[in-house]
Formats: sequence, C-alpha cells, structure tokens
Amino acid sequence: MFAAFVSQGGCPCHECNWRAEGPNKRVGRSSREEYAVKVVLIIGGVLAVVVAIGAVVVFTVLPDGFLASLAPEPPRTEVRTEEALTRTLIETVSAPGEIEPLIKVDISAEVSARIEELPVREGAHVERDDVIVRLDDRNLQAAKESAKARRDGEKFRLRSEQARLAGLKTSLAFARKTFKRQQALFESGDVSLSTLDNAQERVDELKTSVESSTHAISVIESTLAAAEADIDRSDDALAKTVIRAPIEGIVTQLNAEVGEVVLLGTMNNPGTVIMTVADLSRMILNTQVAESDVAKIAEGQRAKIYINAYPDDVFNGIVRKIALQRATALDGTGFFETEIEIDLAGRRIYSGLVANVDIEIAVHEGTVVPSQAVVERLVEDLPAAIRNNPLVDRAKKTTNVVYRLVDGKALCTPVIPGPSDLTHRIIKEGLNLGDDVVVGPYKVLETIEHDDLITLETPPATGTEGEAPEAPATESEVGDAEAGTETSG
Repeated sequence: MFAAFVSQGGCPCHECNWRAEGPNKRVGRSSREEYAVKVVLIIGGVLAVVVAIGAVVVFTVLPDGFLASLAPEPPRTEVRTEEALTRTLIETVSAPGEIEPLIKVDISAEVSARIEELPVREGAHVERDDVIVRLDDRNLQAAKESAKARRDGEKFRLRSEQARLAGLKTSLAFARKTFKRQQALFESGDVSLSTLDNAQERVDELKTSVESSTHAISVIESTLAAAEADIDRSDDALAKTVIRAPIEGIVTQLNAEVGEVVLLGTMNNPGTVIMTVADLSRMILNTQVAESDVAKIAEGQRAKIYINAYPDDVFNGIVRKIALQRATALDGTGFFETEIEIDLAGRRIYSGLVANVDIEIAVHEGTVVPSQAVVERLVEDLPAAIRNNPLVDRAKKTTNVVYRLVDGKALCTPVIPGPSDLTHRIIKEGLNLGDDVVVGPYKVLETIEHDDLITLETPPATGTEGEAPEAPATESEVGDAEAGTETSG
C-alpha cells in the first residue's frame, strides 16, 4: 500500500499532506482530509481482525478454567481449627462451696458472768487445755459460801435431832419397863387400872416422839444432801469460769472482749460465742451438689478444688461425706451437702473462702474435640445429602454436627457426641482422627453453613517496635501448631 502511494507521487508524512499531480501542483484541503479518514479506517479494520484472531486462539488453545482463575476470589471467613485427637477425658460434676476446718469448736460460756481475762487473741495458737478465757467468779464464790453455811447448819440440826432421838429412845425403853411392872402389879391387885393405863399412854407417847424424831432426821439429812449438792454445783460453776481450749488449734475468730457479760443460750436464743478455735491443718470444702448429680458421686472420689483467693493454684481433694437428707436453697432448688477434704500439702489456707470443685466421676478414652465445636442445627435446614446421613435422627428437629475444614470449605458433619468435661467432648461417631474441626470464633459457629469458604485466622504480629512483624503462618503451620497444643493439653 505504501509503495503504491509513493509510486503515485504521494508522501506518507502526516505534515506534508500533499500528492503530486505535476511538478509544481498540490491537492486541495478537502482531498487531504478524505485521505486521512481512509487511512484511519484501514488501520482500525486491521486491528479488529487481529483481536478476533487472538480471541479464537485463546478460547481454543488455553486450558479450561484459565479465564475463571483470572477472576477475583470470593471472600473467605476466618476460623480457628483443632485436630481431632485421641485423649483421656475426665468426666466431672461441678459444685460451689465454702472452706471450713474439719474440726472447729465455738467457745461459749456455761455460766453467765462478766469476762475478766482473755489471755489469747485472734490468730493465736493454743494447745489443748490452755486457759483461753477467765470469767468473774465473785458471785459464784458467794453462792458457794452460802451453800456451805446452809450445809453446816443442817449438820448441827442433824446432830441435835439425833441426840434428841437417842433420849426419846431411852425414855421409851424405861416407859416400857414401867408398863410391864404396872401390869404385873395390876394382875396381883396392887394397883388400879388407871395406873396401868397411864403407863400404857406414856409408852405410846414416847413411840410417837421417836417416830417423829426419826422423820425429822430424814428431812434434815435430805436438806443436808441438797446443801452438799449446792456446794458441788457451785464448785462446778466456779470451774467453768476458767475456760480451757478443747483442742489444739488457732483462734480463728474472737467475738467478745474483757468486761462484756456472756449470756447462756436458750432454745430460742443462742448463747454468746466468745471465740472459735479451729484445727487449720485439716480443711474441708462444704459443697452443694445438685440433686440431679448426687447419684453420680461417691465417697473416696477424687476432686479438683479451685479457690477464688488462689487463682494460680489447684488443690486436690477427696469426697469425705455425702448428706443423706436433701436440703433446700433460698431459691427453692434442692441440693445435698457434701464434704470434700482438701490436700493442703503443708500449706495453710483461710477459713470461710469461697471455692468451686470438680468431682471426678468417670474417665473416658476416645476422639476428643472442644465442646463448642459441637453445635446443633435444624434437620430441615441441612442439605439433602447430609440430612440422609445415618447419624441424623430424622425423627428429631435438631441434630449435632461439627464443621470440618476440607479444601478450604466448611463441611457439615453429623456426629454422635459422648461425655464431656468443662472444655472438651468425646465424639463417639462421625469423626476420624486427624480431622481439622472448626472450633471458633463462636459467632462464626453460630452462622456457618455447609460449603462456606473458610480460611485459618492470621495470628497477630508479635514484632516489637522498630522490628518488622513476623510473616503470617500458613494454614498447614497453624494446623500443626494447634494440633500440638491439643496433644500437650
């Protein structure tokens, strides 16, 4: 084309814009514009032919899916996964409780008196029989002296009455002899009948006096015994003004001070508790086990105790006693009081602390995943292929499933769960060892569906200031790390 144009005397330059028609002639302005339009149309046609040929080559030569791979990838949901592993799972029963000493004694007075001395203070260590309280004993001493005086007076009365009785008995014996003589004289006719009657009357009178004196002595002896009992009672009360420690332990609470009057308890009003002495070397946790769980526990079972005051420590324990009678809480729920003795390992812990306990009721072995990985789904919302899985009970509205990570997708997998502890659950059927199971975040587990595109969460950068953050781990690296963590746990 260019050669023909030159042979005709034209110039290919856009600036010349002329065509020779003779030695000194040029074409007009309109002819040059028409020529330029023709050139543009020719070039456009050539380009269109080239593009069409290239498209044919692309669709016939390139492999299938190549163009689809050039499209942007749809967004993926970030998740956390853990590998399903075989491990030992300990099934537990949890309950709240309060820590108390195994042996604790509330010290109260057995007599009402004013506190005169408190040799020990709160926190003091006391041995058995150490004096811990002294009460004012002056009134009791006065009562004892009064009882002794009454006893001595009765003793003198008794002696006087005994002497009088002895005299009456002597007179009675003489009167009986006189009566016998008078009777003999009456029979011989030497005395009259009136004289014999007088002798008989004297005998009867003395017999009555002897009997009266005998009864009086019995009364005096009873009064004397009562006086002796009052003295013994006074001695006992005086002894109780000195209170001694009944056990070896620590004064854990002091409720009274010197000068206060301690009161005796009654049926409706408890007496004054002066102090509490406890043996802190042996502590128990008084728990409230729900009535739905009490049948699962037994004496001797091991337990893990978590005390709020010691968040970094876990204490071991043994179930010591289970109440046989159901108790009722303020909200109306039933529970059974259960004592768990704590293994202190030589430590001292405070009384009255709040704690929680996990009582180990059974040990299981199997395929384990985190508990939150097992979710419920409506059977009618599941895809047909999954709904027909033999592990799905079509008679129920919901079924248990987990979501496995397979080729970047979340696959809904029906499972049959088994026993669980606070964090993990055994899967009886539906999972294989090594399956990557979606375990979080929790919001994702609530909304995730079958065949959703997912990817592992990118761990946060841990580089310090001035240092470049570490590159995010790959999916395989994250999976290996999480599987290692589960195994070590």
